[in-house]
Amino acid sequence: MQVAMIRFTDRDSGDEAMALVRVEGEITGLALSLMRNGDIEVFFGRQELEQLIEALQKAQAALPGINPVL
Repeated sequence: MQVAMIRFTDRDSGDEAMALVRVEGEITGLALSLMRNGDIEVFFGRQELEQLIEALQKAQAALPGINPVL
């Protein structure tokens, strides 16, 4: 089941990019794709998903001018 597809411009290369999050049974898939430079998809369980969410929340809190919702 596809959960989210996020299209954006990669801030490093300027290339068109996409992040895709999906769930397959008991695992979560995270795909990152650059239009001109390939794809990668990784799969992980609930514990790694929670660690990734926590890490992204910490990154969000570290950005200037952002007030994260925790």
